[in-house]
Amino acid sequence: GEGEAPNANRREGKAMAEQPRGRAEKTILFDVSKREIFTHSHGLKTLRRKLQSGYKMAANKDTLTLDRMREASLVLFVGPREKFSGAEFEAMKAYLQEGGSIFVTLGEGGESAFNTNVNYLLEEFGIMCNTDAIVRTVYYKYTHPKEVHIAGGVLNREIDHAAGKGPASTGSGTTPAITESSPQSSIAFAYPYGASLSVQKPAFPALSS
Repeated sequence: GEGEAPNANRREGKAMAEQPRGRAEKTILFDVSKREIFTHSHGLKTLRRKLQSGYKMAANKDTLTLDRMREASLVLFVGPREKFSGAEFEAMKAYLQEGGSIFVTLGEGGESAFNTNVNYLLEEFGIMCNTDAIVRTVYYKYTHPKEVHIAGGVLNREIDHAAGKGPASTGSGTTPAITESSPQSSIAFAYPYGASLSVQKPAFPALSS
């Protein structure tokens, strides 16, 4: 009856209070605990300024934990140069399973050149950074052959569509259409001092050299 409504409300309120706290959807966490080659204050200042209008920036200087990563919706590791511990890998996997996002970059030479072990995490998702370098074989305006200009390297047509080039993708929401783009209908991009990736399911490539 009507007399039971207050108790029902209290029960509902208790259930809501016991739900775990969600991630901060507007926070981006830059990791600096692994001597990253680029950080929010070094090498990425332009990116940080562009993101600051819509996101809160934070930096992690300590050992990675799940609670720390839960404070952000995206965690960036831009060229880590130290190894991750087993506990840190477990925290990163748990964070991804909860719906968090992780962004990792390396460079030419891959893991061995950076003295890191991040492939251990990436390989579980079908990605491995190779110990090589991408080199340009024809002359272009960039002075160094490892400053590679790539035209027609977009594999996911939705990227071209978002950039105002070409039609929208016909792929499903979970499996983007992968097609070869022509230089005339695709965005061009520079890939400086980078390594190649080996990619297999469940991962899928977005760009190719």
